Amino acid sequence: MKETRFRVPRKKQPFFSLVKLLLRPFYRKPKLLLAEPLQEKCILVANHSAKSGPMGLELYLPLFSVKWGAHEMLEGYSARRKYLKEVFYMQKMGYGRVRAGAIAAFEAVFSKMVYRGVKVIASYPDARLIRTLRQSEKVLSENVAVVVFPENSDGGYFEEMTEFHPGFVLLAQYYLEKTGEDLPVYPCYYHTKKHIMAVGKAESANALLARGMTKEEVAAHFKDRVNALFREFCK
Repeated sequence: MKETRFRVPRKKQPFFSLVKLLLRPFYRKPKLLLAEPLQEKCILVANHSAKSGPMGLELYLPLFSVKWGAHEMLEGYSARRKYLKEVFYMQKMGYGRVRAGAIAAFEAVFSKMVYRGVKVIASYPDARLIRTLRQSEKVLSENVAVVVFPENSDGGYFEEMTEFHPGFVLLAQYYLEKTGEDLPVYPCYYHTKKHIMAVGKAESANALLARGMTKEEVAAHFKDRVNALFREFCK
């Protein structure tokens, strides 16, 4: 499988720093609730908060991080427009075809720049996920956090999530196998309307696997922990 050369994103992004300044008025600063100090090198699993999560965390999470995101959004204009229209706006957000098509055609023009600005690694639903894991290992080895939005949003976005995909569990396994280092995994809940960002205590996904849990069960465990943050601080 051929891979393009990957470089760990830099903290200094002069142009996108200006973009973030322009976006801040649309993303009110949330109340930050940390159960403990955050380690720089970690995996953080969060809800997508409809379309606000990635940018909200980019603006206000006190960690320099790289995020997993749909691979289509880092491809050509046609792929981005199709994904935005048919998957994101129609399937996930519930928009009608005309409205979804108009918004997608507009957003697809600049969305790749935004994705690069919030530092996204393309994630895949198939064997190409190994590419995501390799790039994530490189990021983590530079003491940069990786943020994953693992909720199954095929039927839409909900305040309490019903399922987490286990890709982040595979990342924790992969990094341990490659480096011998067991990464902390933090649960995070971001509520756009109530302006709250809560991060719970870290836990080892590999320790849960060692206790006999499957990858799916570990993913469900972290889903429950993220939902618990919602119930405690946002409900």
